[in-house]
Amino acid sequence: MKTGRFEHITTSNEFIFFTFVSIVLFIACSFIFMGCEQTVEAETKILEPKDDTTIEAELEELLTTVYCYCGCERETIKVCVCDTAVMIEKDFRDRLLAGQTVEQIRTNYLDRFGPQFYAVMPAEGINLLAYIMPAVILVLIGGIAFVVLRRFSQQAVTSDGVEEPNQQVSDTTVKQVEAELERYKQQN
Repeated sequence: MKTGRFEHITTSNEFIFFTFVSIVLFIACSFIFMGCEQTVEAETKILEPKDDTTIEAELEELLTTVYCYCGCERETIKVCVCDTAVMIEKDFRDRLLAGQTVEQIRTNYLDRFGPQFYAVMPAEGINLLAYIMPAVILVLIGGIAFVVLRRFSQQAVTSDGVEEPNQQVSDTTVKQVEAELERYKQQN
């Protein structure tokens, strides 16, 4: 018979381990799913007639996701102030007006100058590890903090010099107390 609601909840190390592993797997799968979803969205865009606001938004996306190849500091085309960046921006605008998609222009640019000029790290291959590791590290830190705090709280209770009273009461003791209570009720 337990006397408290949460006083002696015991969890095995296996339960904690499997919970931790399942959380990590869930986070990894969600990142992989999100990366695949973004790839599918980029591939399934349909060409539509573009207005000026759409072209400006797409040009903005291109200019902020690709580095300038001019040799200056590693800056996106939007930030770089050299003549090469101005020329690239004009080329991108002309291609967008001609009907090319952002993905086609970006792919062509990266094929020509190399993947090191992509300002956004793609969520594929070894780069996927960089997206997943912060979540894994947070889960590890949380798990370690949970275990340390749990052990610390258990040690604090036992190191106060006061022995914990036995929270378990045997069935015979319970029956004796009930019998005494019945006798007391009958006498009064």
